[in-house]
Amino acid sequence: MRTQNDVELANSHNNTQIENNQSTVETLISRVLGVPEYLITDQLEYQSIMEWDSLGHISLLLALEKCYGLEILPEDRTLLTSVGAIKKYFDPDSSEAVKNGFNSEVIESSNKTLYRGLNGIAFDKTRISSIDGKNGHLHYRGYSIHDLVEQSHFEETAYLLLYGKMPTAKQLEDFDRELKNSRKIPPAMLDIISKLDRAHPIEVLRTVISAMAMYDEERNSSMFFKRRSIRLIAQIPTIIAAHLKLRSGQTIIEPSATLSHADNFLYMLHGTPPTKRVSSVFEKILILHADHGSNASAFAARVVASTNSDLYSSLTAAIATFAGELHGGAIEKVIGMIKEIGRPELAAAYVERQHAARKPVMGFGHRVYQTEDPRARHLREIAYNLSREGGEPLWFDILEAVVEAMKSYIGKGIDVNVDFYASVIYHLLSIPDDLFISVFAAGRLPGWIAQVQEQYDNNILIRPLLTYTGEKDLSYVPINKR
Repeated sequence: MRTQNDVELANSHNNTQIENNQSTVETLISRVLGVPEYLITDQLEYQSIMEWDSLGHISLLLALEKCYGLEILPEDRTLLTSVGAIKKYFDPDSSEAVKNGFNSEVIESSNKTLYRGLNGIAFDKTRISSIDGKNGHLHYRGYSIHDLVEQSHFEETAYLLLYGKMPTAKQLEDFDRELKNSRKIPPAMLDIISKLDRAHPIEVLRTVISAMAMYDEERNSSMFFKRRSIRLIAQIPTIIAAHLKLRSGQTIIEPSATLSHADNFLYMLHGTPPTKRVSSVFEKILILHADHGSNASAFAARVVASTNSDLYSSLTAAIATFAGELHGGAIEKVIGMIKEIGRPELAAAYVERQHAARKPVMGFGHRVYQTEDPRARHLREIAYNLSREGGEPLWFDILEAVVEAMKSYIGKGIDVNVDFYASVIYHLLSIPDDLFISVFAAGRLPGWIAQVQEQYDNNILIRPLLTYTGEKDLSYVPINKR
């Protein structure tokens, strides 16, 4: 935290710096975020407006440091999440107090505390995933993601998420057999897929998952939840691959009854079983994608489950949410960014243009992690090795150039996330760009199902409130007098 000497140093710079910039804290924030100054009230908070996103926040911290000639200490960055907090930090004599910590606001008229986006709010307990955003740690059911990605495989990790414990050899054998026997989809689903051949793959996946409920006579029976879950995990790759073939005018490849989950997925996409090296890479990606706590899609699934709706409805909501570019859809945006940059030496100029236009650099920043996303470490290594082995280093080199151009932001807590290197890996695995989101979703399915099961097991209707801030007590005026 700041010492008295720090405060004195900051104050010694204040008058000169602000006078030279003809600025106040409010005008500085207004200028950096690109919003009118009248909006810059003490109650305005980080992530409460579109302009004050993670990239805008780092830009603001850098501008404040430059203006006041003072480095903001790492432990202080998480405190500067409102205009009031920033004013108090740089002007300790300010009469305005910092209110309520991160991203919260007391609504005096209703005596409620508003947490926009439910940021920082724990709505329930979980035994599925543990995420330490400050130190960059991720665990599934108590097991480090680093151990799982190096030593486990998808079937074992999926079993862990669904059943809450590691399987014995016999349990894993039975689980694997049931997956392999459940891969075929009803013929009626192929008819639906053929009619949606021009739709985006994630739209097809969402629609087919919803429609599959009609062909499951046991869909409302909790007794068969695990069997239903295994069937869906097995069938999603079949749906994705079938759509790819149908839209290309090719023959659908029937799922294998002997290949592993990862190998069968790639086999149906490409027509030949993958090499051992490619298989290992793809399996690691599926494990890294398997769960990530109560993110937007998992929360959507749990909200639906909390109404006692069925698993298909919950997964449909999860997939629809996941498709958004602020969530799973970001992975497709990263590949677009790489293509737009074109060459590594153009990355710095691209980052400058994005910053000047107040646009994000895709693949950077995370709502939870304040340091490197622990999944990104493995994905970077995989992307590097795969690009060198395949003789196609260009795209990886572009990403590394983007990282170099983003160094000032990385030092302030905006680091690469799971989408950044995964996009290049998918490309190097010859997966079409518009399948990226769907393939990511296929990996995430065990986690979504585990989240839904946990909601069912200790259910309570998820029903947050909204704070009304509109007009009140208006008199009705007949339409002929308006």
